[in-house]
Formats: sequence, C-alpha cells, structure tokens
Amino acid sequence: MADSKDAEPSSTLRNRKTTVEDAEDSDSAPVGATTATSIASGASSSTAGNNRGTAKRDAEDRKKQDAPQARRGQRQPSQLRNFIFSLLIASLGVLLKSAIEKFVLPSREIAIGQTVGLQGNCYKTAFIPGPSDIEISDQEQLAFVSSDDRSWKKESRFFHRPSLKTALNGGIYTLSLNQKNGSPKEVKLKSYNADDFHPAGMSLFRFQDPETQTWISRLFVINHSHKGDVVELFDYSAHSNTLTFVKSVESNLFVTPKDIVAVDKDRFYLTNHHAMDVKYGRVAEDAVGLALGNVVYYNGNGARKVLESLSNPYGIAISPDATQLYVSAFMDKVVHVYNTTEDVTQGALVHDVDIWVGNHVDNLSVDKHTGDIYVASHPSYSTYLRHKLGYEPQSPSHVIKIEKLAPENYIRQESTQPEFYFFPRPELPPLKWEVKDLFYSNGEDISASTVAAFWNNDLILGSSSSHHLLRCSLRLEQ
Repeated sequence: MADSKDAEPSSTLRNRKTTVEDAEDSDSAPVGATTATSIASGASSSTAGNNRGTAKRDAEDRKKQDAPQARRGQRQPSQLRNFIFSLLIASLGVLLKSAIEKFVLPSREIAIGQTVGLQGNCYKTAFIPGPSDIEISDQEQLAFVSSDDRSWKKESRFFHRPSLKTALNGGIYTLSLNQKNGSPKEVKLKSYNADDFHPAGMSLFRFQDPETQTWISRLFVINHSHKGDVVELFDYSAHSNTLTFVKSVESNLFVTPKDIVAVDKDRFYLTNHHAMDVKYGRVAEDAVGLALGNVVYYNGNGARKVLESLSNPYGIAISPDATQLYVSAFMDKVVHVYNTTEDVTQGALVHDVDIWVGNHVDNLSVDKHTGDIYVASHPSYSTYLRHKLGYEPQSPSHVIKIEKLAPENYIRQESTQPEFYFFPRPELPPLKWEVKDLFYSNGEDISASTVAAFWNNDLILGSSSSHHLLRCSLRLEQ
C-alpha cells in the first residue's frame, strides 16, 4: 500500500496510519514512534508536493479555459470595427447614389421640339436687374416684378440676404400686360423707409374693404433685409402707381424664406428652403441631402410651422378656390399638393398627392382661371450651381405646365408590378394632373429662370441672375 504511487494522497495517508497502529500492537513502541514521525513527515512532504501539482494543473486548466474568452474578447473589438466600417461604407454609398441622382444625372427627357424657346416667338423686355418673382393682376392688367441686383451676394455670409447694409437697394416694378414691349415702371413706396429693401418672393391678394366697399390689391413681399428676413405688406394704388406701407411681419421662424402666398388680407404661408441661413450650413444641408426645409403659416397674430422635413421647398402657390396648396421641392423634383382646412388659426394642411416633374423646381404660378400650375425649373443642378457661384456664364431654363384635368379626362394608371397568385396587381388611382413642356432654353435668352407667369396666352419669365424679362407667345394648343 505504501509503495503504491498512483493512489490518491488521502488514501496513501490512511494506509500509512494503519501500518503505525499495527506496529504499536506488536510492542515495538520506540520503533513505532520513530516510524510514525517519519511517516508523518513524509506524508506532509507528499501532501505539499501533491498540492503544488494540483495547483499547477488547476492553473493550466484555468489558462486553457481563459484562452477562448481572451480570443473572443479580441474578436469583439475587431467585429465592432468591421461593423462600423461596413456601416460607413453603406452610408457613403447611399449618399453617393443620392448625390449622383440629384446633382449629376440628367433630368427627364424634355420634348424640346414642342416647346416655344427655340421657335423664335420670344423676346426680351423690361430690362431691370434680377427680376426674381412675378405676380399678375388681372384687374389692373399689370405684372408686379420684384427686382434686386444682388451684387451683395459674394461678400455676404448668407446666400439669400446681405450681411451688411448695401449701397444699392431693390425695388418693385409694374409692367403693362397690354403693351407687348412696354417699359417697366418703378413703384413708389409710400410711408416706408426703403434704404434696406431687397424684395424677393411676392404674393398679391385682392379683397373688399368692409367699410369703404372698395377693392384693394394688397402685395405681400419678402424683404431680405441685412438685419433679418421680414414680410412687408403694401396696398397698391393704380392711379398713382404707389405702394402704401401697411405693416411689417417678423418672426424667428422666417429663417430662409423663398416664396410666399397670401390667403387673406393678413394671413399667409411661406417657404423656408433651408434650416440654416449661413452659407456653409446651407452647403452642408445640400451635400448630406438633409430635408430640413419647412412651411410656416402666419395667422395674423403669430407664426407656426405647418410642414417640416421638406427637401428645399422653393415655390408656393394656392388654387383659385383656395382648397389646395402647392409646394415645390427643389431637390426632390416634385410638387407637393396639400388640401387646406377650415382651421384658420392653425392653418393645418393635409397631404393629397405628389406630382413628379423631373427637374429641380423653383417658383410656382397658378392661372386663376383654369387652375393650371406653371413651374420654372432647372434641368441640370450642377450647371445651375456653377452658374450661381459665378463659374458658368449661363444655365438652362425650363418651364413646365401642370394641367389640372377635368374628371372625365383623368388619366388611367396601370401597375407594372407582375401579378402573383396570392398577390393581385394593385389598382392605382387615376392621374388628375398632366405634365407638359412649355419652354426650354440653354440660357442664351434667359438663364436659370426662377419664375414663369401666364397671362392671355403669353408666358413671362424672370430670373434672379438675369437683367431682363423674357416674354413668349404660346400656341393655342399649348
């Protein structure tokens, strides 16, 4: 038993104690005592050695057990890095695809042969600097034109307004529509200090004064003052060709106002095409593709946002019966259609449909008789941007007509999705609008048109980067 080296330590010790007891029974006490001492000493030494061996084996076992965990711990940071890297690559791919679609790829094919821009029936008129917006007054048979030379643009830290007071100011002009090549007349501003006046988007609203029973034409004008953007209200007198100041409307929600539409003598909607007004903030929004534009409603007492997360809302207009509001999304190349509500306090809007135009859409004008929408647009964003920055001498202009169809002329749509056994082909609603090409120019006669107004079968175009208007006669079938 004592010679068995393979037995467990506790078993060996127990066998050795048995030997000691046997020795005591045989009257060999001295020898037994000596033997017990030796055995105890040997057992202690053996136990210590075995404990060291056991500890060594346990350490090795723990090391083996910890090794996979260490390797897993090393893999986790590596997997996290790979995940983040893959996510970054995917995000860059999405941004690149979006940038190519919005900035590089050409827009939809334009029926140039059917437009009026290349047929010699257009002529330049009203040689004024930067005519960016046009409002038609059927009653006075006049066109109101906002004008500003925008020489402050290069030095300003903003894109849309000067950052310092300028030496030159803009103005409002009237153009007689009955005279084919009449000269524009600058409107005198009464009771208003015009030393910081830079008009842009406008809206004309006509109403009857309940006290005097006279009809008043009120002009709402976005003023890009160097102190901040303001909406100015004027009443027009055709007899003296003057605009009498009514009031100014200010709000911290007027960040980058582009266009405005009046719905009452005091109430209006306006578009903010960007959320940040400084140049670099605006560039960052466009580069990343952020949809941070909005529409603000002013109810006569205060302003509130009614639409948000829009992709560069530029133009805004309302239907003749005031039941629908139209907003152009520059980057998305669509015109959003919203139904108005009777809540004049909140000005809430309900989305109806999106009309895909295919070009970068700018200001909108509505024919008050037919309800058709006339859209100024830009076929190439890259050329348009280089032109705005001064690197291109001209940029193409394109005008589109969105014709409102009568119910009997709705266009039926058929889905291109294949029909499966369990999933029948979906039914699409009929098209209530038809998109038509009216005008196209490579920019020689008018560059980067920002507005197109319609009157008596004539199309009148303006551009914030040109120094004249362009008037074209349309064919009857257009």
